[in-house]
Amino acid sequence: MKKTVICVLIILVAAIGAGAAYYVSNSDAENEFFAMDTYVTAKIHGFGAPAVSEKIEETVNTLDTSVLSRQSKDSDVFKLNKNHGGMLSGNMDSYLETMLGIHEKSNGKYDFTLGALSDLWGFGKKPAVPDEEKIKKALDLCGADKIELGKSSVSFPKGIVLDFGSVGKGIALDEISSELGRTKIKEAVVSVGGSVLLYGEKDFTVGITDPAAENGYMAVLTLPACCVSTSGNYERFFEEDGKKYHHILNPENGYPADNGIVSCTVVSNRGIISDALSTACFVLGIKEGRKLAESYGCETVFIDSKNNVYVSKGLKDRIELTADGYTLKNYEG
Repeated sequence: MKKTVICVLIILVAAIGAGAAYYVSNSDAENEFFAMDTYVTAKIHGFGAPAVSEKIEETVNTLDTSVLSRQSKDSDVFKLNKNHGGMLSGNMDSYLETMLGIHEKSNGKYDFTLGALSDLWGFGKKPAVPDEEKIKKALDLCGADKIELGKSSVSFPKGIVLDFGSVGKGIALDEISSELGRTKIKEAVVSVGGSVLLYGEKDFTVGITDPAAENGYMAVLTLPACCVSTSGNYERFFEEDGKKYHHILNPENGYPADNGIVSCTVVSNRGIISDALSTACFVLGIKEGRKLAESYGCETVFIDSKNNVYVSKGLKDRIELTADGYTLKNYEG
């Protein structure tokens, strides 16, 4: 009789445990924190969501302070800049190889060595238009083509400042995606500033920021799992003598890119690609930017200063304008 009771109790405990597991497997978690000089938000659904949410925060903070930040003395990038190169650890060789490839394909319009130039403009501190001679001197210290990448090391001339600001958020998305792949999370939407990870086996809706409004979206995209990154002249800027200056610099002349583009969104299956290309395509402009994105198999949405919206073929049936004043246009050429 005792054995029977014990068996029944075991079965009941097992059933309760299974019920608890089922409950956890369908749990949700939301998290918001500040890292990489921006706000990070994560919405997660699946087994162990709360713990995974905490792990994501840890991953992003570690990646920022220990790997990518050029201000943190403990980071790999800070040490590389200080020593003009050195041995590479983790995925740094892969990051640099990808970035150098985009630099080459963009004919130098994508350059991640503009740290000295960006500091000269004072973005993030006290921005002001620099003296033209100082801009020229800063440009002499820039140039990703001066970087020599080996199998496990990198070297570059003194004065070059590696800046991962154009890829850091995308790299974070890739690291988070890998992290999620080792869990039983079913769905997740993680936003790191202007870059968003859509994770799961369903279609998601993601908004494109309205450049003309402080808050809100001008359009929404319906997409499967992917990474979406947007670069715009409204993100970080200042005005001087009645003129607006934004933080996306043209490595050709050292000034903010000025080609009639106000926003560029890139959709890719890799965060580092979507993030880097949104900057590169913004600098290149619609025609050349579109070609560069297509060479990587990516989709794009460009918004120009006249509120025209140019959408690549793969997104034409996936976009819906949600704000007045915008017009869908066909690419030319």
